[in-house]
Amino acid sequence: MEELPTPAFAIDLDVAKRNAQRMKERCWELGVALRPHMKTHKTLEGARLMTGDTQRRIVVSTLAEARLFADGGFDDILYAYPLPFDKVEECAILAERLDAFHVLVDSPEALALLKERPLGKDKRWKVWLKIDCENNRAGLRHDDPAALELAKVIAEGTTELSGIYAHCGNSYSCQGVPEIQSVARATTVLTLHFMDK
Repeated sequence: MEELPTPAFAIDLDVAKRNAQRMKERCWELGVALRPHMKTHKTLEGARLMTGDTQRRIVVSTLAEARLFADGGFDDILYAYPLPFDKVEECAILAERLDAFHVLVDSPEALALLKERPLGKDKRWKVWLKIDCENNRAGLRHDDPAALELAKVIAEGTTELSGIYAHCGNSYSCQGVPEIQSVARATTVLTLHFMDK
């Protein structure tokens, strides 16, 4: 280790494998599909480990990350950043190339840009609605009637509603596991309540 040039990315592979397996098993127990985030490690090896080598259902934060994983054989990618208005064409290229490339919107204006740019090959945009569950991040507030209306419009025409996305960004200031779990529970309850509407 002392001979590695720095900065260097080093992991304990056994620990990483155990953690990935534990997360997959926990999601299986809960009956939910795991969609791990790639923004920290940004490696194909880590992504394969986290997806059980399925190369499906991952989350990225940038289009550069999306291209890296698409080039590496990943075919189901969620770009979990509210759609930048100047990046619609880049997103369209990925959406037409991959089996499933998902985008995130948090405004009618962003959705309108997608609807103005239909995809080829009988494809529809796969769109997630970003809601704010009192986390004070991006997204429409979970209790704003405009959020429900936007969800309905996403499900029409050249776009399909793939999911609802909330980010517990307010957990960053938490002090300890109980506070983090409290934020996660509150966000989950509000998200599920929104989905029941």
